[in-house]
Parts: sequence; structure tokens; C-alpha cells
Amino acid sequence: MKNHSSPTYQGAELFSALVFICAMSAALMYTICNSVVFETTCIMTALSFGIYMIFYALRKKKAYAFFAFLACFFVVTIIFSVFIRLSRVSPVYFIFRASEYYDATMAAAFIPLFSFMIGFPTAYFSVYLPRPAFLLLPAFIPLLLAAKTANGLPAGYVVFMAVGYALVILGVSRPEFPKENVYFDDKKSRFERLGSLGIFGLVIAVVIYCVPRNTETPMGDYLDNAFKVRSTFFAGNNLSNFTNTSSVNHGSNMLSENVLFYASADKPMIVSRWFFDEYNEDGHWTAHGDYTTGYANWKTYKQSLNTAVLSSKLRVAADEGQLSEYSDLLKTLPKISEDTYYSSKIMRIYIADNSNTKVIIHPNMTVDVNIRGYDDRIYRTPMDEIFTDRNFGQNASYSLSYYDQAPNNELISLFEQVDMEELLSAAEAEGVISITEKEAFINERDQAAEYHEKTLEEPISPKIIELAHEITDGLSSDYEKALAIEKWFGEAKFVYDLDFIPRETTAEYFLFESKRGICTDFASAAALLMRAADIPTRYGEGFVLDSDNLNEYGYYAVKAADAHAFAMGYIEGYGWLEIDGTKYAIAADDVENNSVIPLILLIIAILLGTLAFIFRDKLSEVIFGVGIYFRSDRGKIRAVYLRTRKLACKIADKEPKSTTSEEVRGIISNSLMLGAEAEEITSCADALFYNNTVDPRAGKLYADYKKIVKMKRKMRK
Repeated sequence: MKNHSSPTYQGAELFSALVFICAMSAALMYTICNSVVFETTCIMTALSFGIYMIFYALRKKKAYAFFAFLACFFVVTIIFSVFIRLSRVSPVYFIFRASEYYDATMAAAFIPLFSFMIGFPTAYFSVYLPRPAFLLLPAFIPLLLAAKTANGLPAGYVVFMAVGYALVILGVSRPEFPKENVYFDDKKSRFERLGSLGIFGLVIAVVIYCVPRNTETPMGDYLDNAFKVRSTFFAGNNLSNFTNTSSVNHGSNMLSENVLFYASADKPMIVSRWFFDEYNEDGHWTAHGDYTTGYANWKTYKQSLNTAVLSSKLRVAADEGQLSEYSDLLKTLPKISEDTYYSSKIMRIYIADNSNTKVIIHPNMTVDVNIRGYDDRIYRTPMDEIFTDRNFGQNASYSLSYYDQAPNNELISLFEQVDMEELLSAAEAEGVISITEKEAFINERDQAAEYHEKTLEEPISPKIIELAHEITDGLSSDYEKALAIEKWFGEAKFVYDLDFIPRETTAEYFLFESKRGICTDFASAAALLMRAADIPTRYGEGFVLDSDNLNEYGYYAVKAADAHAFAMGYIEGYGWLEIDGTKYAIAADDVENNSVIPLILLIIAILLGTLAFIFRDKLSEVIFGVGIYFRSDRGKIRAVYLRTRKLACKIADKEPKSTTSEEVRGIISNSLMLGAEAEEITSCADALFYNNTVDPRAGKLYADYKKIVKMKRKMRK
């Protein structure tokens, strides 16, 4: 019967493994930590190679290697879990957008995880179960991530990975079989190979199919067809028609930099997209059925809602002796020239994302819309959504006329002191304003009151009502209350943070627990607080025309990243006023991430300390080898002899202090067959210790010592 002994492995060439691991680390860090690729590559290479060396050192002790695997897996899992909880960024966001927005906390979570995923397979498939082809498996990690984000790896990184793979194959561990035995491929080793391949194949399949990708890429269509997976993030990635529910902040919002449309305007502002009326406990806003019908004959009505014109007409009437009952109050209104109060401004919008939509993006107080090449009707709902009968063409353009009016404090104050309907009726009766103007203002007020009553059918949380009363305590006008609520978010130190992952999506959680979120959170909270303060309010979503996006042609390049949510409250004497608590919020400070640096350094220090302990003998030899060149000839003789004596006593299991130089020579000669080297070392030592003379051979003693160490390792003494 043949004796089938297991083969032994001498271990892979360490330098080739280091290059391979460095190549994998560099490619991976380029994909997910692009802004700090050099630093993170160095850290990950050190961690990955450290994990590799742990298993390399235990290559002949499989039981210890198994427990080392469990220990490493446990430590990496703990580190990953801790930093995931500390971070305000979701894992998916970090993986796919960290190259644009680096987060140190999430990097501290993922780098140990990926280090384990590269370091252990490299050791396993090059030392424990040498299968060069399987060493390609770690390379799939950066390649898949690069494909999913559609960034692609630069040619230099691909070449570096190929070189690393070639080197590790050339230096892979080779099995050594006893000459008297015949090795055959038994079922156990075959099962190990198939099992390993199956597990890694499953992991790769899950990554390909389940992990969402960055949708804003040149390869987007190809990836959609290949994997049939789409990801949806806050604010969407294109202009679409009306939606049923509002956006909700689930955290780690991936903001697209795709330009949706260009807009001309003389200053930054908010433009509206759509509005919602009813708030659900899960954080969603939906449209009330009574306010989704659009009307085509809205332009005349809207053009009559010019508060500057109304204020000027009332003031002129008072100066001319009309409306005597209100004369004293009306004379407090400012005088406005006709050229100013009759003029409207023009905004032009050019859709740029290939959308073919019905939705008209528009500023507040829009009074007219002109769509190039579109002749059908344009509708407007009572809640200020504007849309068309049919899609008005891909990449269409249109112009909008709107009133750009700041709140008229005097007119607002006037309507608080008098009955608005009586004053306007008197003004219409005396010919100061037309009946159309009177009805436009009164109808808007009545519609706002009716809207407020209907939207309060779903009760607001008592805690929110109590908070609203606290914020507006002592204020009498709706205008003052609205501004107080808007500014309160800054006074209460709320934080605007795109990366924060909320535990709940409710306004109560945002107001009373997290105090951190995005515009949808601020808008929802502001809308509910204003309703609780008895102000008719709706929730809106649109875009911000940001001065940072103003191009050389004078147009605002509006991106999906500029999507914005806000509240609009009805103020008698002005109309619907934008309330945006976000503008008073504190921006999330990236410096917070620096607090994890000491923890990262501590983890690295622990790992380096562990490696130093495991390889203490080799480290001691390296330190000794460096230090020997700085010693005098006397020091070299003494140091080399003492190290040689210690090594010989370890072989013979003797006490160094009681071992003579003759015994040292005999042990080295008999055990390692290096009599000449042993004789030189001990002779020089005897001459120094007994005759106080320095042998001229002192300079070559370290070379003799290295031969002894190398032979001891080779003969496994």
C-alpha cells in the first residue's frame, strides 16, 4: 500500500506577494478613495501585507491558522461595525461616491475589511492551497467596483495589477513531496478547491447583481442592459412629469452632477417644480385631490395679484383724498413709481437632459409662460403647479414672466389692522382698483383659508404645536411668525448634512432628536410648524439657482444636485412666501471626521505591535544587522559572538552563560556543518576576552554569522 503523505510548502516569495497586494490596494483605493489615494494605498498595503504575513508565518500550523482566521475575521468585523455606526455616510454612498466626497470614518471601516479580503486569499491561494488562477479573485474587487461606478481604472493601474499577478505566480509556493511517496489529487483537496471557487464566485455574483451603481455614467445604458439593476436616489436624475409623493430623506443622498436645464435670471433664487399638501406619519407628502386640477384661464387672475401695484394705487388714492376712512393708515405705504411696479421680469429655461415633460419649472409669482413651438393650453393648479396638455418636446425651451417682489411690510401691516375685504371693496367702489384686482386678492385669501382648513384634517403632533407656540410667542402677524420659524432652525443650531442617515424619516424625529438632515427635513418641519402656528402652508420641491453654477454666458447650469425642498406660507398682503429654514442651518463640518484619526492610528499601532511580536526574531535580526555596521571592531566581535552563542545554545538546549567558546564551536560544526565560520567567530572572541587583542578578521564575522543563521533556518534547527 502506498503511503500518501501531505505535501509541505516552503512559502511564496514575499516580495512578489507584497507587489501583488500593493497593486490590488492601489486599484481599490483609486476607485473608492481617489482624493487620498496615496495615503490610503499605503495604509491598506501595510494592513493587507500584515494579514498575509500572519498566515504566512502559520503556514505549517493549520490549526493555529484556523484560529488566526477567526480572530482576524472577528477583529475586522468589530472594526467595520464600530466605524459604520460612527459614520454619517452609508456604505453604499461611500463605495460609489467616496472618490468625490471622502469620509475618513467610512474609510477606517472599509480599509481593514478589504485588507482582509485581499490579504487572506493571497496567502491561501499562494501558500496553503497554491492555485495561481484563483489569485485573480482578489483582483475582481477593484475591477467590479470600477465597473459599477463606470469610472474604469487607468491603464497604469491595470498594468500594475498585471505585473503584480505575474510576480506572485512566479513566486507562488510550490509543494514539496517526500521522494518515497506518491502524491495524488484526493477528494479532500478537490473539495477545498471547488468550495473556495464556489464561495468566491457567489460573492462576486452578489456584488454584480445587488450592489447599486452610480447612474450618472457614460456606461449607464450598457450596465442597465447587462445587470438590469437601477438605483434611485433623492431628487432623481432627470426632469420628469408630476410625481405622487414627495422625496424623503433616507440618508447618504447621492447627488448627480448632470445638468438638467439652464436658466437665465438676474439673481439666485428658488424655482418651483411641484407641491404637496398632506403629510403622512412616515415623512411623505402627497397631493390633496381637491388641488390637482389645473385651469387654463389663470394668467389674467395672476397678473392682477401685484402687491406693488395695489400698494401704490392705495397710497395715491389716500394722497388724493379718497378712501378717507383709511387715509392715515394708507399714507404709511411707500410711494412706488409706475415704471417699477408695473414691470415684470423674464426668465428663460432651456432643458438639457433630453427630457420630454409636461412640467413647467417656474419662479414664485409667475404670471405668463411662453413655450417655443407649443400652441396648446397651459394649466395651473390652485397650489401653483404649472403644466401642459401634452409633453412639449425633448430639450424644449420656454420663457416666463414673473413679479420679483420683496414683502411689503407696510402693506402686510395694513391688512393686519383693517378688514382686507372691506378695504378692497371700498377701493373698487371708488374706482381705485378694478373688480378683477379686488376679486383676485380676496379669492386668493379665501382659497388659502380653505386650504388651511382642509390640510389640518390630519392632526399635527401636540409636540410640534407646542414648539410652534414657543417659537412664535409674543408675535402677532403671520409674517413675523413665518420669519421666526425660518430663523429658528439656525438659532437651534440645526445641521444641514447630506450624508446623515436618519433612524426615522418623521418630522418629529428631525425636530426633537437628530436636528440634522437635508432640505426635505427642514421643509417638512417648517411647513408643519407654520401650520401649527395657524398659517396656511404647503410643501414644495424645485431647484436652487446657485451663483456657483453661473456660467460664462450668464446662465445658471442647474443640476440634480441643486434640487431643493422648501415651504410656502400664505401671508395676507403679499401672497405665498417662500420659507427656507435650510439657509439658516449650520453646514456639516468635515473636520468632525478628524476625530477618528487617533482611533485609526491606534488600530495601526496595535496591528504593527502584533506583527512585531509574531516576527520578533526576524525583527531582532534586522535591527542587529543594521546596528552592527555602527559598532567598533571590538563591539562587532563581542556582539557577533554573543549572538552566535545564543543561537548555538538554542540548538543544543543549553544555558548560554555556562557554555564555553569551544562548546559553541562544536555545536555549530556538528549541527550546521559550518566549522570554519564557527572557528573564526570563537577565535576572535577568545583573543578579545583573554588577550584583549582585536583580530583583523573582525570585519567579516557578521558575514559568517549570517551564513550560520541561514543554515539554521534551512535545516530547521
